[in-house]
Amino acid sequence: MALPSPHLSEIPAEGLRLTCTAQSDELQLKPVDARVSGELGLSIEIVKAGRAVHVSGTLAGTFVRQCVRCLNEYDELARIPFTADYLGEEPPAKPQPKRAKPRTEEEAADAPIEDEEEPYSLVGDRLELAEMLREQIILATPMQPLCREDCRGLCLTCGQDLNERRCDCPEEQQESPFLVLRKLTEGTPKRPRG
Repeated sequence: MALPSPHLSEIPAEGLRLTCTAQSDELQLKPVDARVSGELGLSIEIVKAGRAVHVSGTLAGTFVRQCVRCLNEYDELARIPFTADYLGEEPPAKPQPKRAKPRTEEEAADAPIEDEEEPYSLVGDRLELAEMLREQIILATPMQPLCREDCRGLCLTCGQDLNERRCDCPEEQQESPFLVLRKLTEGTPKRPRG
């Protein structure tokens, strides 16, 4: 089953559960967003409440990553849980009179805190999931992907992958910034205390 876009009238009061697959092109994923190997599996639950629709579920698939240390590509099986709210357009409301005075600090402190995640807009009478799922994949992509935790990376001199074999380049000792400070202060005469 391809990525669904259910009609709002098809969502029963008890909610709708869907299991399907999606291709990266259905989600409009570009290679810079994330690279997918094969299909993505989706398990989705959709619940309608008035003009709002709550969507939750899990997206699973194999993603092709590039290690930041050794630059090799590797496959990563990922399960991405997601939740999102969709909100329909409000009917035009009667204009409210504006407050004459600004809120006090106490009133501002008692005001409800706005939810950080803005709901997606329901456009028309179908629930479009592609944009939301694409964003969830991008947000779940690691900033510093590693092929493995103990990846040794590349030699800074010759570029040899140190996971495959050691190179013959001399190891450069990285000086500690504290050692540099000690060397600077060693030649400085000490001031007497008092």
